[in-house]
Amino acid sequence: MGGPDTPPVLLVASAHDPVTPVEGARRLRELLPGSRLVTLDDDYSHGVFASRGNACVDGTVAAYLVDGAVPGTDVRCPGPGLPKP
Repeated sequence: MGGPDTPPVLLVASAHDPVTPVEGARRLRELLPGSRLVTLDDDYSHGVFASRGNACVDGTVAAYLVDGAVPGTDVRCPGPGLPKP
C-alpha cells in the first residue's frame, strides 16, 4: 500500500470517534508515505470536517482540497471538550 509515486493523503479523525476509532487512522497514516493526519482532540464526533465548526480542522482540510497543501507534520486541533461523566 502506498509507494514513492503515491500522492500524499490527508486523513482526518476525531480523537474519541466511537464509529471509526482514531487508531485506524494512525495505522493507515503509517502505511501511506508522505500522508498526514489531522486529529480533532477532545471531541467524540464521527464527522469532523465542515461539521464541527473547528477552524483548525476546516482550514487544514480546505487548504489540502483547494490548493493541494499538505502540512509538514501531523496536525492536532483543540476540540470543544468531552462531556462530563
